[in-house]
Amino acid sequence: MKHRLLLFTLFLALAGSRAMATVFTVTSNADTGPGTLRDALTKAAANGTVQQDVINFNLPGSVTIALFTQLPEVTSNLIIDGSTQPTAKLGKSDARVYIIPDISYTFPGTKAAALLMTEVTNVEIYGLCIKGYSSKLTNFNGNLLFTAISAYDCSNITIGAPDKGNVFCDNIYGIYCGTNSLTDSKNNDNINIQSNFIGYDESGTNVVELGYALDITADNSLVGGSALKERNYFATAIALNGIDNRFINNSLSLDVNGQDNRGGASILLHFQGSNTQVTDNDFCATTFQFVSVNGFTFIRNKQSSIQGNSGMSLFKCNNALIGNNNINDGNIFSNDGGAFYAVESTNITIAKNSISCNTTPYLISSGTAIPNINVLVNSAAEFSGTASPGAAVYIYNDNTDCSVCNPVQYLTTITADAAGNWKFTGDLHNKKMVANATLNNSSSEYTQPVISTSAADYIKVNPTCFKNNGSITLQNLKNVIGVDWFNEQDQLVQSGGPKLEGVGVGTYYAKCYNGNCFAKSIPVTLTSSNPGVDDSGLQKVNASCDAANGSISNLKLINTNGTTPPLRWTNEAGEVIRNTLDIDGLPGGTYTLTIDPDGCAVPYHVTLLNQELVLDPPVISSFQLCGPGETIIPVSNPVATSTYRLYDSETSTTPLDEEPNGKFKVNVTANRSYYISRFSNACESTRTKVDVSVGLSNLNIANVITPNNDGVNDYWQIAGMENYPAATVKIFNRYGKNIFNSIGYSHPFNGTYNGKPLPTGSYYYIINLSSGCGLLSGSLSIIR
Repeated sequence: MKHRLLLFTLFLALAGSRAMATVFTVTSNADTGPGTLRDALTKAAANGTVQQDVINFNLPGSVTIALFTQLPEVTSNLIIDGSTQPTAKLGKSDARVYIIPDISYTFPGTKAAALLMTEVTNVEIYGLCIKGYSSKLTNFNGNLLFTAISAYDCSNITIGAPDKGNVFCDNIYGIYCGTNSLTDSKNNDNINIQSNFIGYDESGTNVVELGYALDITADNSLVGGSALKERNYFATAIALNGIDNRFINNSLSLDVNGQDNRGGASILLHFQGSNTQVTDNDFCATTFQFVSVNGFTFIRNKQSSIQGNSGMSLFKCNNALIGNNNINDGNIFSNDGGAFYAVESTNITIAKNSISCNTTPYLISSGTAIPNINVLVNSAAEFSGTASPGAAVYIYNDNTDCSVCNPVQYLTTITADAAGNWKFTGDLHNKKMVANATLNNSSSEYTQPVISTSAADYIKVNPTCFKNNGSITLQNLKNVIGVDWFNEQDQLVQSGGPKLEGVGVGTYYAKCYNGNCFAKSIPVTLTSSNPGVDDSGLQKVNASCDAANGSISNLKLINTNGTTPPLRWTNEAGEVIRNTLDIDGLPGGTYTLTIDPDGCAVPYHVTLLNQELVLDPPVISSFQLCGPGETIIPVSNPVATSTYRLYDSETSTTPLDEEPNGKFKVNVTANRSYYISRFSNACESTRTKVDVSVGLSNLNIANVITPNNDGVNDYWQIAGMENYPAATVKIFNRYGKNIFNSIGYSHPFNGTYNGKPLPTGSYYYIINLSSGCGLLSGSLSIIR
């Protein structure tokens, strides 16, 4: 008994030692062998995953690990800590060790990453600079995910921390977190990413981007953090999908010195899922995109004063809070073409943000339950209007010198009364007032005046005959109380509404006002436009063969102020021949169109030629019939635009028949001749003689076909068979099996039976021409 107890105790001791945490130190920067990173990952996996193991670094020389093949997958409960390397940090980063694939790097399977993990938990990665997983590799395969780090169905993964951040650049993906199988219901969980440079190199200033910085599908995850040292610096696109994710205090398109080194390009941040927080981020040249997000908070995000195209778009989102009633939670957007854009989204609250120098601070497309707001008075003492009853009206002043009014400085909130009226009074003579309304967690657009820049919204009528009868009408104006029109010398021409009337040649623009706010239209130039003809699409058909078969069509009238003026066509003799724009039935000659609106006659001339067309005579072969009766005389390759005439003699004046397809049915009782011509556009060719003889004779029948699809002799052609539409054709193999039957011969034999090629050999045919002709028979060889 004591012996057994001793053995059991020894077993437990050995098992416990296998589960103890172990530190593996990387001392070699080789790809394989003792002391390498590959060796450490292999030993950590063999040590089990019950206790947390640590991989530290103590490279004696170069701190660059060059890999030739994929490393073993990272296992659970493992810390990989490049910050333990006892050498200086790389650049301005926290990284101390490089991991770079050799140009000949190879990899198995469908995943290619420096560090790859599948269905593991509790992994931490620090202090590494991973670069070069890109298409520059010799064995790059566009179907693979080339990443610095990949995680599939993992949980509790930490990548970077204060003073222990990583650098991921020059990779197609920085960090990728996805599902291991398209059919499972697993997801990554609790992925924490802090203190990293992604898209920037180790200097924190050079942009070396390829694809996505992050492409993460995970829940309960954190990117960034509240402390300054937890901030990530991103220079390329991000996708964050899942539930209860937080994106906090990151730097977007801004390097460690607060500069934009991306050459004016912008990066895309794509969010999808629910309960997403995007807070306290600094950005420049960044587009935030929320797609089908249910519930998200976007507060305290700040755009740099550096010029850059930034904004936010929402598509099919709901229950969003952008800014807050706490003014300190507002976002700052400035200096670009538009801040917020919502499509098919509901319950979007936008409150107390500071938006400056944006042409469109908020634009809604296909939203629902959006409260109304209108400004009726915007004077030096009063700012008032109407809104949905009970709506909270947020009032702002634009205290910048930008040319457009934006909600820059929040002033106060007023609730619209039961009738929908709201009013704000005070000394407003030097203020540029803007408002929007919020009701039931849904916010309206802002009330600054908006003028479309689309040419389709500028309806202009050029003056005609040098009169002051031109006009310009603006369409699709928003929040406009008054309009002033100016000429190119900035002189006031007209005040009032959106239509400028009674003006002549010149360039004009409009200022559309709402108090001290105005929007300026694009300049519109009116030209002196006498009535005339646009002949860019003119279609004219010259007369031919001395016939009245010419025409003039597809002209367009221009500069007629939308009316149809009096028209008249005259011939060379001055005779009026038509009063419509299109005319036909004309012989050759010169014709004049006169347009005469407002006593301002303008002539337009068109000349039609009289063309003598030389038509090629038709091609028809003479042939022999077995006996008297009806037959078809066919024209070879008839021209679709011509007709054909059949004559009894070479000098007959009246045709026996006229057919567009060139096929004439005749009853032949004895040997005779016919004459056929081609007719088009009143012109007729010379006549072709066709001799038809009646009697019995053998047809010239080929005895070999080579159906190899080379376009030569692929079919059994029987000359003259078209003259015997009731004939029967039968083909037999050498065993007497009937392999082809045809009444008439519209589909020539091609050497197949039931759609399959027949073998090379001899076959036999019987042709019954009917019409009093005897049977024709013989052999046919197929050669392949």
